[in-house]
Parts: sequence; C-alpha cells; structure tokens
Amino acid sequence: MSSWLSSAASGASETLKAPDVVAGQTLYSSCCGYSVLEFIGEGAFGKVAKCLNLTSRETVAVKIMKKDIEFIQDIDDEVTMLNMISVLDSDHCNVVKFFEQFDHMGQTCLAFEMLDCSLYDLLEERDWRPLCLHEIQAVAQQLLVALDALRGLRILHTDIKPDNVMFVNRQDRPFSVKLIDFGAAIPASEVEPGMMIQPTGYRAPEVSLGLPFTESVDVWGVGCILAFLYLAENLFPVDCDYQMIKCMVQVVGQPEDHVLSAAQYTPCFFIEEEAGESTTWRLMTPEEFTTASSMKPEERNSFIELPGSLDDLVNIYPEGKAADSEDRRIFIDMLKGLLHLDGDQRSSPCQALQHSFFTRSHPQEI
Repeated sequence: MSSWLSSAASGASETLKAPDVVAGQTLYSSCCGYSVLEFIGEGAFGKVAKCLNLTSRETVAVKIMKKDIEFIQDIDDEVTMLNMISVLDSDHCNVVKFFEQFDHMGQTCLAFEMLDCSLYDLLEERDWRPLCLHEIQAVAQQLLVALDALRGLRILHTDIKPDNVMFVNRQDRPFSVKLIDFGAAIPASEVEPGMMIQPTGYRAPEVSLGLPFTESVDVWGVGCILAFLYLAENLFPVDCDYQMIKCMVQVVGQPEDHVLSAAQYTPCFFIEEEAGESTTWRLMTPEEFTTASSMKPEERNSFIELPGSLDDLVNIYPEGKAADSEDRRIFIDMLKGLLHLDGDQRSSPCQALQHSFFTRSHPQEI
C-alpha cells in the first residue's frame, strides 16, 4: 500500500465505498486534466491515483477523497495546512510539493508531486537490514531541515513515522527524501494539553502523559525514525501504549515525580506510592495495568535484542571498520538530544543540525 494513505487505511471501515473513479478516466481541474494511469493506495479517506498531467506531461499523485460528510472538516483542515506550507520551497525544505485542490463529481482531489517508496518500504525491501550511518545522516539532515521550516511557520506535523517519509527518486537521487501527509498537522496556536496526537511508538512522552507540548514533539518523532533506521526495528512498541511507556522508561528514563504529578494521564500508566514523608510514582506492572484499564498489554515480539538504554545502541551491529564505534557514539549522542524526555530541553532542529554528527570534516566516512 502506498504511504500516501497508510495512516488513513488503518481506520478504514468496510461500510465506506471507494470513489467511483477508474483507470483511464481524466480528472479536470480549472487549469489542466489528469489522466488516471493506476491506483497506488487506498484508505478510509479515499484513493491515491498515479496520474499524467496532460498539460505539463508530468506524472503526479492525486489524492481522491471520498464524498462523505464525516470527512469534510478533516479535508478542509488538510487543505488549510497544505496551503500554509505551500509558501515553502518544497525542494529546499524537503516537504512534499502540493500543486492544487480541485473537485471531481463533488469529490475533493489533491494533486501532489509523484514520489518514490517510503522509508518503511525501503527497510521491508532490504529484508530489514539496517541503514549505514552515512545513509541515516542524509535522511536525518533533510528531516531536520523540514522540521525547522515547519517550526518557522508554527506548524506541527504530528504524524512523523517511517511511512510518511518518502524518497524523491532513488534511481537519480539516492537518499533524497521528503516529508508527506499533512492530514494531521495543526497550527501551534491550536495546541492543547491532553490532545492525543502522534502514532503509538512515535509519540512524545509529554503527549502520552497529557502535558503541555510544542513543535518539539515532531523532533521526538524524527528521533524514533532514526532509531528505526539504525535498528531496522521500532525503538518503542507500536501496538500497545503501555508497552510503549514501559520501554520509554527503560530506554530514556522515567519522568521526574513532579512532572508525573502534573500530567493528566499519569494514573493510566503509573501508581503513586508513599515514600517517607512524600510520595513517588512507579510504573504499573502489566497485571496492574490490566486491572486498571481492562486491557491486557500486548507482548512485544522483536527479531533483535533491543537496547536497555540509548548508550547500549553502540553495541548493536558493532561490525565494521575500526572507527565505527566512535562514529556510533557520535550518532547516539545526537540521538539523545532528539529523544530527551523533557520537550523544553530536547534539541531544536537547528541545534541538532549543528551537532558533530552532521558537521564532521568527512561525513562520507561515517
């Protein structure tokens, strides 16, 4: 399935019918026609078609939204975000290029540049063989540039994950990537504590706990993506919120007691206990979580032995040249900044780009 609608597909309902558009048909906007070549993705919101722009002769991707009143506000919100980011130089800022919105038979259509496969597709294609550090460096640099541009517009993407980072053209431009899917993006002015955003496994701790948050939640998402590329495995579980929190506590530490006391959702995962003249919080056991939530945590299955801390990453896949261990330590130090528990102390995209992981004299040797 195409990454264009991967997030929508997860919520697809059997009662929703796909748009009645077929290959060979031409969709007309006010300025050109789009000949439908084939469909490359489908989800709850509709389909994505690979089309030929009959005026420019360029191949483009057209997202054809379902004619359903349930999604009208979502469509309007996505178009608003796309129009806001359209002021950016999409190639320089590494975000998908949005061409236009038009209607076809009462259905909203969104035309984008045609991209290649996603980061998730790449790992699957490689039989889950991790990327080299110089490849990770290229992806990381472009994503941080994208986040810096969005930060300048005061926009949160909120759906940073491997499916939503796509290659431009792997044959001609290896490891040139762009951030896609702004369907869940929100202006920073609309952020409220307690909003549930971001996918499980890529969700910042302040969001999981119901604390105030900023654009730094997207930095956390990028950190999780880089760990995914390094491990060829998700750093934090993606199928269970409890297991995600448990793994987060293990790998990056437990938030301080005063932070947990101020958070809305702390009692969903932690228990407060007496500790002398004060109280302290501890993570629930799986059994306690089941009792409190009536949900049994899903067991995590992994093909590799996952790290007990970020520092442990240096011992994973240690084979390579003599300098490899030091290169890995530099990468992990940069990653720690992206995955800081405190969103206010987390590296900003601009700060991260100044790290020696990116500024060393011979990055091609990493």
